[in-house]
Amino acid sequence: MKGEFTGVVLAVAAVAVESVAQLLLKVGATRQTGARAWIGLGALAYGIEITLYTFALHLLDVSVAFPLGSLCFVGVAVLSKLFLGEKVSRVRWLGVGCILAGAVCVTL
Repeated sequence: MKGEFTGVVLAVAAVAVESVAQLLLKVGATRQTGARAWIGLGALAYGIEITLYTFALHLLDVSVAFPLGSLCFVGVAVLSKLFLGEKVSRVRWLGVGCILAGAVCVTL
């Protein structure tokens, strides 16, 4: 059980890093100056995410780890709202809630 809990923590950490990577790439894609630095940071974040996810896969069944990866949709929605000022409709928030509920069900 301890290994499974650690795997879930690693998978969630990988999702958090991947969500940040998406934001970094978005900033890099929309900037006129310094775009390469933002894109480079996004690529680095993806490298970290891959490492974390690989360790999570060592401890979890892929049938648990892969659905947890969908939490990236939750993270990106929250971070893009907070840091990029993007509008997220009620219907999207409902979808995000469904994804979150599904991920919880998969880990039980």
